[in-house]
Amino acid sequence: MSRTTTYEEILATMPEGIEATILAILRNHVGSENAITLQALTAQALGDCNTTTERQTREAIERLRRKGVAVLSESGKSGRWLAKDQAEKDACVAEMMGRSRNLMKTIESLAAAQVPVPAQITETNQPQQTRLWED
Repeated sequence: MSRTTTYEEILATMPEGIEATILAILRNHVGSENAITLQALTAQALGDCNTTTERQTREAIERLRRKGVAVLSESGKSGRWLAKDQAEKDACVAEMMGRSRNLMKTIESLAAAQVPVPAQITETNQPQQTRLWED
């Protein structure tokens, strides 16, 4: 899958050194109890929070993670923070693994889906979601 032109433009205009700036800010936010919202982090790092700067912050966080920096987040909890200990990092990794398994199931189902949608599939005979998260 290729990135959209708009996304490429957002990445092309990322300020030099944004990862270092984000990391410097996050050093004041260690542990989930000290999380900083993505919007506040973006505003502090880039002076403004809009869809472009927020996307740039997300990309910078992704780059930091790929460099081995334990920048954490959690579903249902607003914000980002640096891991305070191994247990906190492990919990975040476990949650991400669960989301990735869920995403893989969705991708596999979508890849196998029939196009166009067969007439015999209706809302009434679709399986119903019984749990928010699968183990």
